[in-house]
Amino acid sequence: MKYPILTKLVATLLWTVSLSVSLQVPPKPPTTTTQSSSTLTCQQSQQQPHRQNCNLDLIDPVYTLLLCRHGDSIFNGGEPGTRETFTGWMDVPLSQKGIREAKETGRQVAKHDLTLDACFTSTLQRAQLTAHYCLWAVSEQQQQQLLQQKQQPQTALGPRTLSSSYVQDYRLNERHYGALQGYVKADVEAGRYGHDPKLVQQWRRSWHTVPPLLNDDDPRRIRELRQFSNICGQADNVPRGESLEQVANTRIRPFLNEKVIPILKQAAAWTANQNNNNNNNNNDNHLIPRNNATGLVVAHANSLRALMGVICEVQHDPVALKTLEALRLPTGVPLIIKFRQRHDGSFQVCDLEGYPYDLYYVGTGQATPDLPVWPLASLPSKKVTHRHESTSKNALTEESPLVNTSQSITVPSSR
Repeated sequence: MKYPILTKLVATLLWTVSLSVSLQVPPKPPTTTTQSSSTLTCQQSQQQPHRQNCNLDLIDPVYTLLLCRHGDSIFNGGEPGTRETFTGWMDVPLSQKGIREAKETGRQVAKHDLTLDACFTSTLQRAQLTAHYCLWAVSEQQQQQLLQQKQQPQTALGPRTLSSSYVQDYRLNERHYGALQGYVKADVEAGRYGHDPKLVQQWRRSWHTVPPLLNDDDPRRIRELRQFSNICGQADNVPRGESLEQVANTRIRPFLNEKVIPILKQAAAWTANQNNNNNNNNNDNHLIPRNNATGLVVAHANSLRALMGVICEVQHDPVALKTLEALRLPTGVPLIIKFRQRHDGSFQVCDLEGYPYDLYYVGTGQATPDLPVWPLASLPSKKVTHRHESTSKNALTEESPLVNTSQSITVPSSR
């Protein structure tokens, strides 16, 4: 042979390559889609209709908000001897029923083993008391679970303490009902105060319509200025009446950007760091890192509806907006919504595993009429059914794998 050394070298290289191929560890078999989002690979995410874009955007923080309307107040008409009254910024207390609802809300949250990174509530006592009783029930149940496990009692939030992320802000206050505040709803709708019943319904439900404003010399206005001017920073921030659109744009959207997102983003960064450490320890580098944070928002029917409208970007779609206008929130029933914030500041809602609904809003007129919000008590504790697998048009009111239809969350009216 003319080049024996070269031939021998080539043979050695071929043998080495064949040996390395034969010794390769076979790839892990794909896991099922019933796993949580923290264990879904890019290939698996492409099996879902709304999970086509498996890119770096998926590692952006996923925020979970538990939305809870305050428990029944003495103006909600939930107990004998009380009547439904336009409440707005009137600072009325909870009824005994409302206290029970608040404690039950906390027990529901504790059952789902959720870590609350922050609590956001309004400056009105019915929301503050609901948050207090809810957090008390969460802490009590989690302490009992720790004792049952023969562990030393510790704060329910572990390294992240709730005391440093408890926010009271007037921007979560109820929508101001203007000159209607303090009037019994049935009396107003019957025309006792000279109002057209059709206009009353628009004042209550419409996104754009503003109720009659309080006059500057109205005793109710004078009392509110005394009570809220310092809380709101200045007297000009105390409204005389608001539409839902005004609540969303002047209060809720700035509050999300200035308070909720920064606090939850910091908590999500902590979670991501912990997840990355765990993945490195387990050599699970093939998994998509998932960072998330959860906040409890205890507020009011209309401020929560405005919050849903901002996150779901309903102002771009008349059908979705009409769905939101008709939405009725019960007292003391926690709802869950997940979302991400895009780089341009807009919001994108997600499914229960944190994957964005890319088709929920892709331009004017393209939003679906569904609102991706679910009752917390109706969520299965282990296996989560994806919302797109359901034929339900309204996840809050129609039969769906995610909704316990034996426990309706539709109420006759909304505050």
